[in-house]
Amino acid sequence: MKGRATFRVWRWDGNRIAAHRGGIPLDDRGFRYGQHLFESIAVRNGSALLAREHLTLLSAAAKRHAVPFSRSLATSLRSFLGSVKLPDGMLRIYLTAGAGAPCAPITAPGCYLAWEATRFPTEEDLAAGYRLVISGKAVAAGGWGEKSGNYGSHLTALADARKAGADEAIVLDEQGRILSCAMGNLLVWLPTRSGTILCTPPTSSGARSGAVLGWVRRKAPLHERPLRPADLRRAVALAVTNSRLGVMPVALLDGKPLSHPDPAQQLARDYLRSHGVLRRA
Repeated sequence: MKGRATFRVWRWDGNRIAAHRGGIPLDDRGFRYGQHLFESIAVRNGSALLAREHLTLLSAAAKRHAVPFSRSLATSLRSFLGSVKLPDGMLRIYLTAGAGAPCAPITAPGCYLAWEATRFPTEEDLAAGYRLVISGKAVAAGGWGEKSGNYGSHLTALADARKAGADEAIVLDEQGRILSCAMGNLLVWLPTRSGTILCTPPTSSGARSGAVLGWVRRKAPLHERPLRPADLRRAVALAVTNSRLGVMPVALLDGKPLSHPDPAQQLARDYLRSHGVLRRA
């Protein structure tokens, strides 16, 4: 990246999305109280992947949190994402509460976009797979799946996993059920009498919605079902999904290899091929 920009920012000015040299104003509640929502979009080969799905998720989150999401803003975001030409990286959209007192109605939200150069997994990374550990710290399920400024529990779980020599953590709720990974969704291939089924923890129990998870739903039958650590230990394959990783196969769970990782490896390759970005290091 020598000699090339590695970070760029834009702002919605009420009429269009324009280049922005500053940050979020200090009186914006998105900064003051972490009162913002976000979506992270992978940019590969000049295209914003799953852009429509990400905007749908952002709109739905805005409705849940009573953040105005105007038609003109939505139109400008669609146009921007469809026409912007950027190198490979992550493009994040932040929808903030704007200025105001605590708990005051949100009437003038802010919207900022930030792109940063990013290293994406190669075929070799996918072949090596991720190392997961099941976190020993339970978290409250309420709000866990929201992509908001309240990400402290996610970062703590990720930091603990890395201290343990893993890449990611599987997080449990207070009833001992699987919520998701710290920074992504979890896919689980479970053996049954009639064959292997693909499962994921239910969004109704706190798991996040994700654009890549939506792609998986369109690609293969995906069953939402409550899962516990015992289910993971009998799984034949696991994968983590998020916008940067795409579909990342899991090699080790709590230090033990998965018995049949091929389905996760195949899905990972299918995801890259479907977006024309399959490549080697």
